[in-house]
Amino acid sequence: MTDVQLQELLDELKRRFHAQVEAEQVSPGRFRLGVVSPQFAGVPGLRRQDRIWEAIDEMLDREQTLDISLVLAYSPDEIEVAPNV
Repeated sequence: MTDVQLQELLDELKRRFHAQVEAEQVSPGRFRLGVVSPQFAGVPGLRRQDRIWEAIDEMLDREQTLDISLVLAYSPDEIEVAPNV
């Protein structure tokens, strides 16, 4: 997956889920994603995954989806923000 394709994916996930989205490269061209969205409050983990992967499948071809190694999905309440030190 190219940097441009990754950025387009992140932008679309942000838009669809009104989310904060981060990507971490785990090997050349492969990424792990973190998605924090208020839409996930009260939604079971598997359903969150289903929703995100449905969106990814709509945006990427099969070969490109293999470049996403892991997706973590949280609601804002589940994320502990570290204080600025």
